[in-house]
Amino acid sequence: MNLFDRYEMREKMEIRSFVTLVLGIMTLLSAAAYLIYRYASEHAYREKWKDYDDCGMI
Repeated sequence: MNLFDRYEMREKMEIRSFVTLVLGIMTLLSAAAYLIYRYASEHAYREKWKDYDDCGMI
């Protein structure tokens, strides 16, 4: 294995590590966005039907 092959192999590993890091961050951001959306949706739903809960209608 010559010096060029080692450099090329190291470069591929760095690129692979970077891609893995970016995909992990994107996964975390997607999960956070989903949870925020879910919370906002549930909150809006509860606010919409809050008046009916107050008057006793279920």
